[in-house]
Amino acid sequence: MKPGLTGLVILGVITVAAFLIRVADIGNLPPSLSWDEASIGYNAYSILTTGRDEHGKLLPLYAFAAYGDYKPPLPVYLTVPFVAVLGLNETAVRMPSVLSGTAAVVLTYFLCLELFRRVKIAGPSRKKGITATGSLPSLPEGQVAAVGLTAAAVLAVSPWHIQLSRAGWEANIATTLVIAGVCLLLIAARKPFLYTVSLLPFVLAIYTFNSARYAAPLIACAVLILSNKTWAKYRKSLAAGLVIAFVTLLPILPHLLSPQARLRFTEVNIFTDPAPVNRSNQLTGIDGNTVIARIIHNRRIGYIRSFLSHYLDHFEPDFLFIRGDGNPKFSLRDTGQLYLLEFPLLVAGIFLLWRMLPRTALILSAWLLLAIIPAATARETPHALRTEGTLPVWQIFIAFSVVTFTSRLRGWWRYGVIGALILAYLFSWSHFWHVYRNHYAYEYSGEWQYGYREAIRAAGKIGNAYDRIVITESIGRPYMYVLFYTRYGPAEFRAGRDDSFDTAGFYHVNGFGKYRFSDTVTEWQGDTLYIMPPKVVPTNARVLETVKLLSGEPVLVLFDII
Repeated sequence: MKPGLTGLVILGVITVAAFLIRVADIGNLPPSLSWDEASIGYNAYSILTTGRDEHGKLLPLYAFAAYGDYKPPLPVYLTVPFVAVLGLNETAVRMPSVLSGTAAVVLTYFLCLELFRRVKIAGPSRKKGITATGSLPSLPEGQVAAVGLTAAAVLAVSPWHIQLSRAGWEANIATTLVIAGVCLLLIAARKPFLYTVSLLPFVLAIYTFNSARYAAPLIACAVLILSNKTWAKYRKSLAAGLVIAFVTLLPILPHLLSPQARLRFTEVNIFTDPAPVNRSNQLTGIDGNTVIARIIHNRRIGYIRSFLSHYLDHFEPDFLFIRGDGNPKFSLRDTGQLYLLEFPLLVAGIFLLWRMLPRTALILSAWLLLAIIPAATARETPHALRTEGTLPVWQIFIAFSVVTFTSRLRGWWRYGVIGALILAYLFSWSHFWHVYRNHYAYEYSGEWQYGYREAIRAAGKIGNAYDRIVITESIGRPYMYVLFYTRYGPAEFRAGRDDSFDTAGFYHVNGFGKYRFSDTVTEWQGDTLYIMPPKVVPTNARVLETVKLLSGEPVLVLFDII
């Protein structure tokens, strides 16, 4: 199905709006770089200037060691050209995510064209146009395009997608790649030669975000099997696609099986939590350590219950429609991950799609349910970042209900309902945008390591008068902010750093050049400038400058010792 000119014009307007929403004041909102963004930016700068990462590794293919968490490489390489053009700053780090989020809106439109083309409605009926077997022709072309445009528009103003598209989150890029992969698989169902390249976006997602390493293959398999009953006929194209995917995966495969790759998973997953084991042992002991007791109180049952509980957390109304993720980096805490008005539309969309187009509903439902699995293995749930891969499934269900309902109305009723929905969305988005632009940074700047940038820039103006600058680690990863905001030479950093690894395998920098990182105020030899939290400033300190959060609360103090 080829999109009409009117549809493309409307899609263009939606795309421009989506881009402007995601790029507006991107250098200052969010109010500071997260330490992951700072790491991506500086490693991109290091690759650009030396061809090596911060640790001296030449053009890493499988991971950037970073803080010892071994970040997937693609986001760093995507950031390199923006650093080259825009310089090492917040805008350069966030532009790949902004553009990826905008691309996701466009891809959602074309995804819907593929999902709803030539679909037969199942179930016997006596309504006009339905055959004796109960099948219907595909949705009218106008309705298919309308579903695509509506889904794209709903994603464009989605609070979930907007907030994650405005920061340099790897998950946002991975989400777009998965959408592209699903589109290619659906197109390949009618153009089988595309099976040769249809798996590449899923492979690239594996190079992009840790959760996608599990979700992307599951989603690819589900869509491949469900989208075309005759896919097995195209074994040659599929085999070629699998070979290409495997060859593309070769550089990262050894890493995926290594202890380093499991480090982050081990840190956050529920299966390393000792609580179920301790509880199992306690109850088994109370019951006399019998065989039946060991079966009933088996720790594996405890882990299964924990997994199911964490999985179902992602369907809580408070998370989806009321307050959103508990981490303010991923939610305003003032609205849900979806708008409240979308609750009845979502429920209706799920019901209608399963009733009218069960195969399409099955594909979307499988996508959504599989995308949540990696997040359910983590201790912190519900988690908006790790489940961003469920987008745009929610929006497609919503769009289907809107188009199905309004297409059955006639005359002014139809225009009135469409107008009311547009106004309701504009009101919901305006509320979200007002809170985000005017209140979010004020309330949550401390969640974004705010203060390091301001303190480092202040120290840059007076630092030449000191032999040493000691910076607190209380906000997190100060060495990376110094590297980023001073544009410290990568080769000079590698040659002069004092570093170590903790017992968990994570990387720490104790100092380099004149910088030292510590939470203790000690008497260093020579003149020393301290950047510390207010609570540790000694009485004999000479305060030079106080850095405050946007709420006005002091967060860092620059001082020396008299």
